[in-house]
Amino acid sequence: MHSPPPHDPKPLHQRPPERAGEWRERTEERAPTAERERLIKQARELDTAANIQGWLSSPELEPPK
Repeated sequence: MHSPPPHDPKPLHQRPPERAGEWRERTEERAPTAERERLIKQARELDTAANIQGWLSSPELEPPK
């Protein structure tokens, strides 16, 4: 049995996107539980935060007019 991922005090957009993949891999080994669902949700949130950060830091992004 694996231990849950350690708490990361950094905001979502500062966490490495690779962590989402690690959490997803760990959920594949688990039976359906609340803990597994929590890990899946966190992985999804990390993916979303990485996407938003990418959009915001895009050189094509223009300020509102």
